[in-house]
Amino acid sequence: MSDWVTAKLKDVAKVVTGKTPQTSNSEYYGGDIPFVSPADLNEGILSETKTYLTSSGADQVYRVPKNTVLVSCIGNLGKLAITAKEVCFNQQINGLIFDEQKIFPKYGFYFAQTIKPQLEKASSSTTLPIVNKSRFSDLEIKYPPLSEQRRIASILDQADELRQKRQQAIEKLDQLLQATFIDMFGDPVSNPKGFEVKKLSEQVDLIQIGPFGTQLHQEDYIENGIPLINPSHIKNGKIIPNHKLTVSQSKYEELTQYHLRLNDVLLGRRGEMGRCAVVTQNEVGWLCGTGSLFLRLNVEKINPFFLEMLLSSDSIKRYLENVSQGQTMANLNKTIVGSIPLIAPSIEIQNKFFLIAEKIDKMKTELKSAKNQVNNLFESLQNQAFNGTSFENLRYKDSL
Repeated sequence: MSDWVTAKLKDVAKVVTGKTPQTSNSEYYGGDIPFVSPADLNEGILSETKTYLTSSGADQVYRVPKNTVLVSCIGNLGKLAITAKEVCFNQQINGLIFDEQKIFPKYGFYFAQTIKPQLEKASSSTTLPIVNKSRFSDLEIKYPPLSEQRRIASILDQADELRQKRQQAIEKLDQLLQATFIDMFGDPVSNPKGFEVKKLSEQVDLIQIGPFGTQLHQEDYIENGIPLINPSHIKNGKIIPNHKLTVSQSKYEELTQYHLRLNDVLLGRRGEMGRCAVVTQNEVGWLCGTGSLFLRLNVEKINPFFLEMLLSSDSIKRYLENVSQGQTMANLNKTIVGSIPLIAPSIEIQNKFFLIAEKIDKMKTELKSAKNQVNNLFESLQNQAFNGTSFENLRYKDSL
């Protein structure tokens, strides 16, 4: 690493902090110039955004060129992307326009993926992490000669492409599951196949809202106790607990009516509608949280995984958004949930769908395992690249 250089970001790049045009001025929005917020940062090459500016709107802020590295410096520190075209961006983001006589932009992008620890250390707040332009500019980057930077970037490009292919395959399987559901059952609200429709309360044995706030206080929460499942712990149809948000055995025993059983369907009743998951053997005995409810059903009448697909479908989500209560946050109660009109095909066709879904889920599990292996490879290559250790003689295919 004798020919490697350590420098501050401001010494190798122009650092630009974003800005938002006046949102009340309609003349600034609706054009064709991408306006980036942290939610748009995709950890890769960025060309599309949710919001676009007109030329007059872009003139109010900063335009940065293709190959600018954008880094979130407020909130979700370190989330990033590299631009595929000219863009503007908001004040939560700092942009790095690298001096290409010193830094190959794609090398700078891959290096920026490793600076999150530096960002966290430089953050001036614990509640909402913030790294201002001055502190961001003083962060350090290590780099070799440009020819070596290009070689490193090329190797990481190959590994990253493989990562993306694995992710795309997983997304294709999700699409296949959705397409199979629609092919077998049609849209669950418009019901083009003419299935019988019943209220949810007619199709389940119990609808149980989680404990009231008076039953569960902040001081009742402990670490590494019995998991408590709120909506934030239901992700993509899976239950993922926070082991810092659990209860003691004694508190758990006070709340017996909220204990989860095999094949219960958990549904978030606050915030984002349609968050739901089936309780598997792994989650039996955990606790339904205040922000959730669970549905207890007879599996001889309704398949829990079919019910999960119904409740998480776009059509039912829209229905729930329309009937939910609460001005600041969507909220469901027992009456609203019990009144949801759901198609009721025969248990035989529901179980047939479940067998197909099981096969697709198995393929997804295998792909996720392969993706994790590629992620580990990518991180290993990154560590070697930016530490400079044993990377000089490494080629991508040697790592496979």
